[in-house]
Amino acid sequence: MPPNTIFLFIPFMRQLTVDSSAEEIARVEEILKSQQIPYRINSIRTRGDIGSALDARSYARSNIALYKGSATPSVIYRIYVRRRDYAWAKKLVYGN
Repeated sequence: MPPNTIFLFIPFMRQLTVDSSAEEIARVEEILKSQQIPYRINSIRTRGDIGSALDARSYARSNIALYKGSATPSVIYRIYVRRRDYAWAKKLVYGN
């Protein structure tokens, strides 16, 4: 295990941003990478495992493409940074 990896464990980190837009998360990720700030991304499907399985089964029975004509499943992304990097990362990402 590389040194300081334990500090990338989410309980030791601070949440920098939460968004459902993959483009916004990619923008933040590029900023953090360019400044070499270590970060973690956590993604959560809002529909859940059971709901997703039910969706897939019902679409398969109907023999239509999954999510055709409907919204794609939403995902919430969270980016975490080390506590000591939080103020700097926030200033870089949000400018304040």
